[in-house]
Amino acid sequence: MLERAGRLFSELTLGSFDHLEVDLNDKDEACLVGRRNSGERVPMEGMSDGSADQLYLALRIAALEDYLEAAQPMPFVADDLFVNFDDSRAAAGFRVLASLANRCQVIFFTHHAHLVEVARSAVPRAVHVVSMDG
Repeated sequence: MLERAGRLFSELTLGSFDHLEVDLNDKDEACLVGRRNSGERVPMEGMSDGSADQLYLALRIAALEDYLEAAQPMPFVADDLFVNFDDSRAAAGFRVLASLANRCQVIFFTHHAHLVEVARSAVPRAVHVVSMDG
């Protein structure tokens, strides 16, 4: 699961991070770090809000994919998941969600209208939009 989460994290960060590793912190407790191509290891506390959100998403999706190996599909519901993503990383996020949608239903809620066009550009065939405009 860590390997899969690392690949997703790399995709979501557009290659800013190469993979994930488990390390020991100052208290000799296991912690997760992102590894850059340069070899630099960045603990979650040293990541930007966007990168930390991308890490959480990568871990959630890897865990869901692992769960789906032995269980019935269940919906993945996301509410303004990309609030700390720039448009390029949001597009990567939509591509990851489109891949997940091959295995389960993905429902994405947002009040950021520009994300509709980001999604349509990233995965043009996979986006169905329901607008709540009056």
